Amino acid sequence: MAVIAKRVRITGIVQGVGFRPFVYRIAVSRGLGGYVLNLGGSEVEVWVEGSPEAIRGFLEDLCSKRPPPARIEELVVEDVRPNGYAKFEIRRSGSRVRVYSQVPPDFGVCSDCLREVLDPSSRWYRYPFNSCAWCGPRFSMMYGVPYDRRNTAMREFPMCEDCLREYRDPTNMRRFHAQGISCPKCGPRLLLVNCDGEEIRGDPIAEAAKLIDEGYIVAVKGIGGFHIAALATDDEVVEELRKRKRRPQKPFALMALSIDIV
Repeated sequence: MAVIAKRVRITGIVQGVGFRPFVYRIAVSRGLGGYVLNLGGSEVEVWVEGSPEAIRGFLEDLCSKRPPPARIEELVVEDVRPNGYAKFEIRRSGSRVRVYSQVPPDFGVCSDCLREVLDPSSRWYRYPFNSCAWCGPRFSMMYGVPYDRRNTAMREFPMCEDCLREYRDPTNMRRFHAQGISCPKCGPRLLLVNCDGEEIRGDPIAEAAKLIDEGYIVAVKGIGGFHIAALATDDEVVEELRKRKRRPQKPFALMALSIDIV
C-alpha cells in the first residue's frame, strides 16, 4: 500500500473549541499516523500519513464535521515526505505566534453539562462550574495563547484523578483534552461572604436568594467581573441601587427565567 504524507496548516477559530481532539478522532478513525498541535496563535498544524484514500477522507471530514464553534478561514495542504509515524497524537502546543490570534469567546452552558448539574446521581450535581469542550468560559479566563490550561485561570486548580482520566480518554467526546474541566473535588468553590469578607454558612445560592428577597443588594462575582443583583419589584431597593450606581434614569437590565415570566 502506498503511503503518502501531508502537512496541513489551519487558520481561524481553532483554539478552545475542541479542535485538536476532533482532529485526533478523525485521524485515528481513518487509520492515519502523525500529530496535531497548536502553533501558538490562531493556527493549528496537522501532519498525517497513510493511504491517499484515507488522507482524502480525512481532509473531507476536517471541513465537513468540524465542531460547531470552530471556524476554518484558511487551509493550506502541503506534500511532505513520510516520517514513518505509527500512531497519531496530540502534541504539546508551540509557543510561537505566527498569525494574529483569534481568541474564542465564552460559550453558554450546553444541555449536557446542565443535565449533569441537575442530576443527583452525577458527580457534577449542583456544581456551578461544570463545563466541557463545547461550552464554558474561554476569553474571560485566558491569560494568553495557546489555549492550554496553563494559560488560563484554571491553572490554579490541578485536575483530580477522575477529571484527568476523562481528559486523557479519546473516546470521551466532551472532555478529552478539554482545558477548562473541573469537578467539586478539584475545581473552584462557590462561597458567599458579607461586607466584611466573612463567609456566610449554608448553601451560597439559596442564602444569596434569601438576602435578595429580604431587600439586600448582592454582588455576584463571575468569570468576567461582577454583576449587581437586587429585587426589581422593590422600589426602595431599586432607588438605593440607583444612588450607588449614580444612574438616576438609565434602565437596569432585568433578568428572568424566560420571556413568558416577564
